[in-house]
Amino acid sequence: MSSDTFYIQVQAIKGDTVELMCRTSTAGGVNDYAVTRSFALMVLEDGMPYAKTTPLQKRLVELGGSTPPVWESSFHREHVGEFIASTELVERIGIVGDERTWRERFEHDDATAERDYPLHRFVLRVRVTDPKWLTGLKVGQGWGTTAFDAWWDDPTRPSKAALAAVERKASRWSPPGAKKAAAKKPAAKKSAAKKVTRKTAAKKAPAKKAAKKATRAAPKKTTTRAAAKKTTAKKAAKKKPA
Repeated sequence: MSSDTFYIQVQAIKGDTVELMCRTSTAGGVNDYAVTRSFALMVLEDGMPYAKTTPLQKRLVELGGSTPPVWESSFHREHVGEFIASTELVERIGIVGDERTWRERFEHDDATAERDYPLHRFVLRVRVTDPKWLTGLKVGQGWGTTAFDAWWDDPTRPSKAALAAVERKASRWSPPGAKKAAAKKPAAKKSAAKKVTRKTAAKKAPAKKAAKKATRAAPKKTTTRAAAKKTTAKKAAKKKPA
């Protein structure tokens, strides 16, 4: 298993801004992501030439020696602002809900893992204080990194509300075949609904017919009673003159 925490690819570089597509490795949680300036600085350095010839690498050596302690929060607290102006979580893709199923299939089914069990991804936009700090990076370039949020409580860290908003818009991973099964279920419910409707309609029809018969029969009774009253009145009228 790789010790890399993320796999990085440069999606775009424009002026002082670089956009990174980050894939979460299986070294930690499958939905892990990082967003701080400390993470961004570590990632950028990891993607540069091993010879350490870029402006960013040279400056880091000046500040921290041949192996700058970028894993320490104190280093970033003191120096990260010289290099990284801000970070922004743009998007999250394929959040894994059923982690157990994902891990079982991903780790044992190499033939389809890349297609059916893709790694969780996120896009991080990083703005540096000077475009020269991006020297050595190219669009399309990719590498693995052990970077993490070394300075977790960086005051410029994206807010919880901003991170939650991105998560609400994120796509979700589901096991192969799950979508097809879900699509079939509503059809069965509709069929059942139709049957219930037909039965209900059938019950209502006899009731309506009975109501019509009752309505038609009622006037006849009324007419018969009225006729009887008129006949009695006539007989009484004939008897009075006598």
